[in-house]
Amino acid sequence: MTAMTRASDQPWKAIFLPWILSLFLLSLIVSCATTIHPPQAFLQSTDASWNQWLDTVVDVDVAEVRIAYLPLTDAFMGVKLAIARADEQVESMRVSLHASQITRRQALWLLAKKYDLDMSVEHVPGQPPYIGIAKE
Repeated sequence: MTAMTRASDQPWKAIFLPWILSLFLLSLIVSCATTIHPPQAFLQSTDASWNQWLDTVVDVDVAEVRIAYLPLTDAFMGVKLAIARADEQVESMRVSLHASQITRRQALWLLAKKYDLDMSVEHVPGQPPYIGIAKE
C-alpha cells in the first residue's frame, strides 16, 4: 500500500515541480535584470531633458514588438529612433522585455545587450536627440 501511495505522488511532483522551478528562475532573472545598470556613458547626452527622460523609472512590458514600433509602447512613448544604414535585419527585428521599475536607459541597455544592438544618441541642430540603432 505504501509503494502505491509513493507512485501516485510522483506524477503530481513531476507536473508542479517544473512550474515552481520555472517561476523561481523567472523571478530571479527579472530581479537580476533590474539590478544590472548600464555603463555611465550609455545614451548620455548634454541635453538635460533627454537624460531626465531616459532616467525615468517605468514598467516595461514589450512582447515581440518590431523595434521600429518601440516608440508606440507605453514605456518608450515619444522617443525617436533611426535604424542606421537602412539595416533590414534590425528593421524587421522583434524584441521582448518584461521588467518592472527600471529606467528607460536601463531597459534600452538590456535590449541592446540581449539583441546585439549598437545604440547611440544622435543630434540634429534644433531637434531633440534621437536613438540611432544598428546591429553590432
